[in-house]
Amino acid sequence: MAGACRAYWNRVSRIPLRRFSSGGAILCFHSVTTPRLPAEGTAHVSVDTFTSFVRLARDLGELVPLSELVRRHVQGRRTSGLVAVTFDDAYAALSAELRDVLSRDRVPIAIFVVTGAAADGRRYWWDRIEDLVPRVTPDRWRAFETACGLPDEYRLGQPAAHGPLRPIRQWLLARYAGRWPRHLESALAALEREAGYQTLHRSMTFEELAGLTTLPGVEVGVHTVSHRVMPLLSDQDLHAEIRDSYTALRERFTGVLPILAIPFGLYDARTLHAARSAGMMACFTLAGASLDGACRDAIPRFCLTRSDTRARLGLRLLGVPDLVRRYSGRAPEAYPALPSPTT
Repeated sequence: MAGACRAYWNRVSRIPLRRFSSGGAILCFHSVTTPRLPAEGTAHVSVDTFTSFVRLARDLGELVPLSELVRRHVQGRRTSGLVAVTFDDAYAALSAELRDVLSRDRVPIAIFVVTGAAADGRRYWWDRIEDLVPRVTPDRWRAFETACGLPDEYRLGQPAAHGPLRPIRQWLLARYAGRWPRHLESALAALEREAGYQTLHRSMTFEELAGLTTLPGVEVGVHTVSHRVMPLLSDQDLHAEIRDSYTALRERFTGVLPILAIPFGLYDARTLHAARSAGMMACFTLAGASLDGACRDAIPRFCLTRSDTRARLGLRLLGVPDLVRRYSGRAPEAYPALPSPTT
């Protein structure tokens, strides 16, 4: 059945690709899962799902290194049908579970590194809380929120459809600019001990990343020092997050891409200006569109999660959602809404 579906895409979809001229696309992944390396977070897809998406991208177009695609885009050259693959946060699972796939299938990827996390291979707070929620009772989770100081306006104001983690996540983004505060670490660690579980996913260390970059087609880019909400930082901190991350990468690797993958996809004009002044040639967002008409300062990507399907990805690669937005006359927002009690 899977082979028949792939043959169908091969046979039928190449004509729409030329017709729609989607302008090319950049795919954004995070980590990968296997039976021995599970994760509750939907941003992490299985190795099989990743492989299936990559095959679809090859069926509909041509996989190219990110550096080539961005260079062509910045120079105003044609990028229609070209697809690049990126990974944010430099998860250790890429080296442990995906290395053979990348080598066997010759998949070029660009890894965007949080350099502070890569210094010691630390775990990210969002994975820690996502893996804990289903392992504790609702009452215990509410008690944890209360111990953290989560205001009722966040607990009551977030749409329930976004799930139980949404209130504390948005509060952390808004109140602490996306950094887990030190004074709450003891409460989180205690909840992990009580649940008897710690997330298995973590950042690669610089040494692990160096091993992965020995594969042909593996590139490295900037994802800041500490993965904070850029618009909420002072000018000095904003510039330092980008500049210091870029410096740390260039001290360890050759050919580092002067490209910033914006943390959480949250940015404003000041973020883009700081990136340019720190030497970035382009910034990546999570706007979910093709490269058609995109400027170099804010290049969109498709963020792929566990809820995505081959059919949905196929439509996006063919540029169908872009056409719908264009002909509906809906003007996109200039910048993403920042986190608040109701967003």
